[in-house]
Amino acid sequence: MNPTGTQARLIINGKDVGRVSVRSFADSWGFGEFEPGVAFAEFAPLFGNWSLLIHADHDEDRLSPAASEELRRAELALDALRCKLVFDDDDEVLDLTQLNIDGHLIDWKVGRRRQMKDAG
Repeated sequence: MNPTGTQARLIINGKDVGRVSVRSFADSWGFGEFEPGVAFAEFAPLFGNWSLLIHADHDEDRLSPAASEELRRAELALDALRCKLVFDDDDEVLDLTQLNIDGHLIDWKVGRRRQMKDAG
């Protein structure tokens, strides 16, 4: 895995949408801070909606059925995105199977690692 403090570009559906500073890893998950670029505006509503839903019933033990269904739809929309991280220091590429952005915080689940020359 790339060490903490490493910088990467976040690519969503082929668009460079911002910068990621890696902070930590746990199993197949990575965690960091996200600095959006101009192109992120296209995807911001999806992540904003997900974030609102995640925090909607924070005082409750369980999500309401309606909120749970809306969250499921939001997560399906996020999971449909094609996301990857391209690291600055060695052009390593991580294909992501899951991506969450909540304000300036970002976490991702790694699907596959490859070198930029194999990125195709």
